[in-house]
Amino acid sequence: MTDTTQHRASIPHSPAEPDARARLEHAGLEATPRRIAVLEALAALPHAPAAQELLDAVRRTTRMDKVTLYRTLDLLVEAGILQRHSGADGAFRHCMAPAGGNAPHGHFQCTRCGVMTCLPPLPATLDAAALLPAGVTVEHVEVRLDGVCGRCSKS
Repeated sequence: MTDTTQHRASIPHSPAEPDARARLEHAGLEATPRRIAVLEALAALPHAPAAQELLDAVRRTTRMDKVTLYRTLDLLVEAGILQRHSGADGAFRHCMAPAGGNAPHGHFQCTRCGVMTCLPPLPATLDAAALLPAGVTVEHVEVRLDGVCGRCSKS
């Protein structure tokens, strides 16, 4: 597993249990211990993890199998609590969706260590619709910048 202690996300994702519980209840979901454990484990990580890394983090406090994690992630994405992003390696990573809105934010993924970090929300002045042909409707925005992180650049 990659050591990610030096990687830090630019936008915070550190909800305490009450915030995790509130997000679940606001989305109309029951605040089960496993759902809270997934949100807390994700919030404690400084980057957007792939499923196996998230499962390892959840298992430090809660018993959970891979199928349960995937079902929980799917539910939390559908509810708008989490966002799913594809990595350069084809693996999905998950991060907290912005609270109170769906302001899209981009990600930076290191091509050497694979760590994906969240970037600040995209500026409201970014008008992607102006770049599109007439009649096209944008349903999803995903921005990923690939390159070499500062930590890998030094090694």
